[in-house]
Amino acid sequence: MAARWRFWCVSVTMVVALLIVCDVPSASAQRKKEMVLSEKVSQLMEWTNKRPVIRMNGDKFRRLVKAPPRNYSVIVMFTALQLHRQCVVCKQADEEFQILANSWRYSSAFTNRIFFAMVDFDEGSDVFQMLNMNSAPTFINFPAKGKPKRGDTYELP
Repeated sequence: MAARWRFWCVSVTMVVALLIVCDVPSASAQRKKEMVLSEKVSQLMEWTNKRPVIRMNGDKFRRLVKAPPRNYSVIVMFTALQLHRQCVVCKQADEEFQILANSWRYSSAFTNRIFFAMVDFDEGSDVFQMLNMNSAPTFINFPAKGKPKRGDTYELP
């Protein structure tokens, strides 16, 4: 009987110790998550200060637009600007998108909660595949929370 009691006490003690140990990393993980978020925002702000539209390849897109945590929205223009693509509409849309992003950057309402980005097909064809996109230019707003909804996407004919 005493052996059972001792076994039960040791078992309960080990379970409690495991729960305590597992709880510590979650607090640490939360701090790390916040650090990652602040690093992402800092990186985006640095790039935005150099150019109003951030050029992204597949890696940057997955890390900064798709991967959590994110407390900011990203409006992304998916395009095909290389000359061999012969997308005249892409060039025109790019000019307007640059004006819009630049206007936002110098606006009194500017904040680090909205960023403008571009993924060119030749630099991020994997992103086009991931999103099942087969036309350009296309604009998608990736909101700070959740996934883009139907109204968050606009395809130019």
